[in-house]
Amino acid sequence: MAHTWTAIDFETANQDRGSVCAVGLVRVSEGRVVDRFSTLIRPPEPVSFFSRHNTAVHGITAADVTGAPTWETVRGQVLEFAQGGALVAHNAAFDMGALRQACAHTGQALPALDYACTLALSRRTWDLPDHRLPTVCAHVGHQITQHHRADADAEAAAHIMIAAMLRYGTSSLPELTRAAGMRLNRLEEIRAVSVPVAAPAPSAAPAMEDRFGRWQRVAQSPLPEPSPDADPAGPLYGRTVCVSGDLRAMDKPEVWKRVAEAGGTPAKNVTKKTDVLVVGDSDHGGKTSKHKQAEAYMAKGQRIDIITESELMARLGMASA
Repeated sequence: MAHTWTAIDFETANQDRGSVCAVGLVRVSEGRVVDRFSTLIRPPEPVSFFSRHNTAVHGITAADVTGAPTWETVRGQVLEFAQGGALVAHNAAFDMGALRQACAHTGQALPALDYACTLALSRRTWDLPDHRLPTVCAHVGHQITQHHRADADAEAAAHIMIAAMLRYGTSSLPELTRAAGMRLNRLEEIRAVSVPVAAPAPSAAPAMEDRFGRWQRVAQSPLPEPSPDADPAGPLYGRTVCVSGDLRAMDKPEVWKRVAEAGGTPAKNVTKKTDVLVVGDSDHGGKTSKHKQAEAYMAKGQRIDIITESELMARLGMASA
């Protein structure tokens, strides 16, 4: 199976990684696309609400998935399609996290799986202005017309990997990752567990929260640790990142996850360790206390990059919503 692998892409309903609402799969054998599969998904019940931020990105609503299969069904379809081969995704930490978390929500088992990340690979392979999916696709000659559709993004990841194999003169994922100075990652096995009957979905999605409720939820959210699988050459690797204000595309806990996946250290406050401050929408009417604190540290000689949301998205290899 070394020469056969499957590109995968998930879309999610909200900031919870396991709220899968669509998946696209593209199987590649001997360097050629040989099969495709995609479906909408009814997200696991505990996290089945749709955030306006996520819908703004992929266009999927709760009404769209009313008649779709549940994750309990789709999980089996994903594993059957992959046939035990390795998985490939652009920003694979996100998609592997979605796979694990969806199974955790439903108490389902998941076998150990090898996987590779085309985002990390493209950073090591091509010198580009950024390594977002559309940018890399344009470079390798693959036209992506419906970015953020699971089937289109899976197809794009497949073609990026095929192009990289041609670039390095390799025919399998293990050979390619070695040639690029990387390693094939491993998603460890998880076992089936019984889960309690799902509680009703929150009466108000995060988009409906009042300002205090949102602040309280964010304040209580734990900060994730930097991923050991992150690309050391990435622009956020090893950097301490703080967000000032609200972002359009995702809330702060989701930003923290993405930063950690990129090897950065997310922070809730500006400190002497901060070296990146992301300025959100609420700064437009005046500088926040975090922004002012960052400037005070900078005046004393501390190096802090103050960037916009769009600049953050580019450094994460994502398109801004």
